[in-house]
Amino acid sequence: MSEAEEIILCGIEHAELLAEMHSRSFAGAAWNAKDFLELLVQKTNKGFIYCNNRKPVGFIIWQEVVGEAEILTFCVDPDFRRLGYSTNIIAKLFEYLNQVSVNKMFLEVSEDNIIALSLYKAMGFVEIARRSKYYHKPDGSTVDAVIMSADI
Repeated sequence: MSEAEEIILCGIEHAELLAEMHSRSFAGAAWNAKDFLELLVQKTNKGFIYCNNRKPVGFIIWQEVVGEAEILTFCVDPDFRRLGYSTNIIAKLFEYLNQVSVNKMFLEVSEDNIIALSLYKAMGFVEIARRSKYYHKPDGSTVDAVIMSADI
């Protein structure tokens, strides 16, 4: 990690920032500060904010239970996309999880989120299942959730 890069562990004091960043990434389905507070008070949920030059550029929140973890939400601010931050954030999460003896990671992603699917596949995730018509779009249509896993 370069001197310009920094990882900040998420706490309840970051709920407003997380909600603000989430709203820029998931306009129609953004979580609010209360949602993040409820997540971060649970002992099994953890997260970090990835900063560059002291500017938060993205974050990831996951749940850790008995040697496994699931990404609950993950985003990179639209102003910082396509600069490699997504890869860096997931790589840092893998490093952390490896140190705390987590050996399996899970996530779910909308089947129409081609950019995220490509990223996850490049990071070693494979599709293991689907949830049919799981995500509801503003136009009333639905798309499947792709369930993926990766060995750490």
